[in-house]
Amino acid sequence: MTAHDTPDSHSGEALFREIAQREQELQRQITDARAEAARRVEQAQGQAEEMRARARDRARDIAAGAAAEASREAERIAKEIVARAEAEVAAIRRQAEERRAKGVELVVREVLGGQV
Repeated sequence: MTAHDTPDSHSGEALFREIAQREQELQRQITDARAEAARRVEQAQGQAEEMRARARDRARDIAAGAAAEASREAERIAKEIVARAEAEVAAIRRQAEERRAKGVELVVREVLGGQV
């Protein structure tokens, strides 16, 4: 019997093979774990991009709503201003008509020497 053929050497070789197999199994698990981690990172990045896109769309909708509301408010204010201006114009016209009638009466009196 040689030193390699001793029962201790057979059990040492078996132990070495078992350690090598276990190392290969651990390497395979590490490779699988890395692939799974990469898949999860990619999935998370995709979900994050979807969330950012939804947030951008929501912000755009809110901005459009705010712009529409501002436009409606500006239109309402403009209508109020026009209505007040038209009321002022009407009042000024009434005053002008009254003054014109009084002016005509005054001119007629002056020209006709108070004969009216």
